[in-house]
Amino acid sequence: MVAVGVFLLTSNMPREYESKTIVFTNPTTNQGATDGGVVRMDFYTSNNLFDNLTLLVKSRQTIEEASLRLLAQHLSLSQSDKEIIGENSLNELKSHVSQTLWNDLAVPGNEKETFARIQSHYLRYEDSPIEYLLREHDHYAISKIIERLYVSRKASSDMMEIAYRTNDPGICYHTLRLITDGFMSRYSGMKEMENINSITYFQNQLVIAQDKLRAAEENLKSFMTENRILNYYEQGKYLDIAKLEHEQDEERSKRLISGTEYNLNEIEGMFENFDKRQVIIQQIGQLQDYIVSKNMEMQGLLLQQEKSPRIAMLESEISNLKAQIEDASTELFKNSNSLNGLQRETILEEWLRLKISFEEQKQALDVMQNRKIYLSDKIEEFAPLGAELKKLEREVSVNEEQYLSILHGLNMAYLKKYDLEMSSSQRLIDEPFFPKTPLPSKRALLTLGGGIATGFIMLSLVFLTFFLDNTIKSGPNAEKVTGLKVAGAWVDENRMERAVIREKLTQKQIIQCYNQLNKYLPKAGKKIILFYSLKPDEGKTFLIKNLVQELNRQNKDVVYWGMQPDTDQMPCATMPYPDLTSIHDNFEAYWENKISQTDKEFILWEMPNLTASPLNYSLINQANALVMVLDAERKWTQADLHLLNNLKEMVEIPHLIWLNRMKSDELEDIIGEIPKKRSLIRLKVKKLLS
Repeated sequence: MVAVGVFLLTSNMPREYESKTIVFTNPTTNQGATDGGVVRMDFYTSNNLFDNLTLLVKSRQTIEEASLRLLAQHLSLSQSDKEIIGENSLNELKSHVSQTLWNDLAVPGNEKETFARIQSHYLRYEDSPIEYLLREHDHYAISKIIERLYVSRKASSDMMEIAYRTNDPGICYHTLRLITDGFMSRYSGMKEMENINSITYFQNQLVIAQDKLRAAEENLKSFMTENRILNYYEQGKYLDIAKLEHEQDEERSKRLISGTEYNLNEIEGMFENFDKRQVIIQQIGQLQDYIVSKNMEMQGLLLQQEKSPRIAMLESEISNLKAQIEDASTELFKNSNSLNGLQRETILEEWLRLKISFEEQKQALDVMQNRKIYLSDKIEEFAPLGAELKKLEREVSVNEEQYLSILHGLNMAYLKKYDLEMSSSQRLIDEPFFPKTPLPSKRALLTLGGGIATGFIMLSLVFLTFFLDNTIKSGPNAEKVTGLKVAGAWVDENRMERAVIREKLTQKQIIQCYNQLNKYLPKAGKKIILFYSLKPDEGKTFLIKNLVQELNRQNKDVVYWGMQPDTDQMPCATMPYPDLTSIHDNFEAYWENKISQTDKEFILWEMPNLTASPLNYSLINQANALVMVLDAERKWTQADLHLLNNLKEMVEIPHLIWLNRMKSDELEDIIGEIPKKRSLIRLKVKKLLS
């Protein structure tokens, strides 16, 4: 029925048209082709890029702009065009836009001007018909366009497929075209804006880095100028070497002056103390002092490393003084004899040489001491400059590297800008096409799906009802929940099929129950059978009546004891209870007398409901069998089980169940095949299946 209903309801279902386009998005290809860069692209990065593209296609701004342009295209039509919008769709649009508003917004044949007017009107008025169209209309609503827009990546390539479906082929084609154009325009603009921002950033940072580098270079230059540093490392090395050589020269000079002084003292002791010699000696001493003074002056000039005419003059004066000393020495040695037999002239010459050498060495040692102090002062002054110079050089190096890095980034940004200008990042591989044929109808699928779904739901309900059903239903289930053996069963005659042969079925049911009860009855004497139920109206009297009829057919003497007000319906002798209290313990003698006075063979005793009156268990145990009549269609509860368990603990006689109101298929499990009027074909089929 559901399938038929779906089939009828979908008879006028509108057909849908679909248009597709494939865009080469280029998110990963050719990256770094112009700048020589290397872009690492993994699975997650690639998926993230395509997710961004998908969201950009389906963004509200992209869809809104495309929808407004589509509306502008439709309003600017001077006459109906099926390739742009169908006649039904155009008439439906006119029902939402009044003619006055149409005339105010539309510029026939000019989509751009119409779009500008529509956009201005849409931004100016919040509750305008344009806003309603973008919110609710089937062709212009942003939410509905997004629902029918499908964006997917083609396998693992850089291709992205965009598809759109709607019930008008012209609207389908132009909507997809406008969305694709808007997406490509926005994406290109975003890429260019990112690149422009990068260039601006690098340019600003380059100016800052250049100023910092110049300031650092200026500080280094000022520091080296103030401290007269040409090459710090070479100058420091020179000072270390000069100090070492100076210490070696000073040590060597001290050893020479010590030897010269000793030899000079020995020679002076050889001279005799005579006046003329003394005068000559004094004269020589004065001349020697002059020579020493001149030598010191000349050495000072030489240490200053300056070329001066004074040096040549001093050398000339020293030569003259030496000549005078030589003349005085000649005269001295002429008047003197050596103590050791040597000529005085030779001794005097040696003394003079040693004397001059001694004075020169003394003066040179003094100069070395001054030079040592100068070198020490220079080293102390030069040593701390290294740390400051290293700091300034490092600052210049860091600023230079930063400057070069920013310059490299700026060059890369310019190259990327050139790359974007020369090649577009997106290209249409397949243009949107005009859908001339609609998509296959989903009518058959909906019909089949409705039928299958409804059938599945109904079948599920049947199974759910079956598994959640806690009624007695069958004989095995009755034995399972009660723990008692089923003696017989009776069909629900209100739901019996017409084909059932009622007389045969009744005879079969009653015979089976009688045979089961007969196993527990004595062969001679009175046979007492008690019947009870846990709830009222479970069919005790009805079943007892059928059993009485069977016993009458067998010519058995039967009496019925029960509480029925109309005992005439029972086809046998009857005896009603006096009242409910008559089954209490104080009436036990009464019932014993009744049993002994009865001359009937079968006593069928219908007990009151267990919930209506307490039972006399000693009286019950005097019977031959106890039968619980149980309605198979009722639910078995925990209270029933508790009541039955209490009864079973006190009962010592055979305890059986007689099921009532059973379904035909459940009854067959107890009494066998139900007698029915069956055709020959059905009998053969049943025989094969069984």
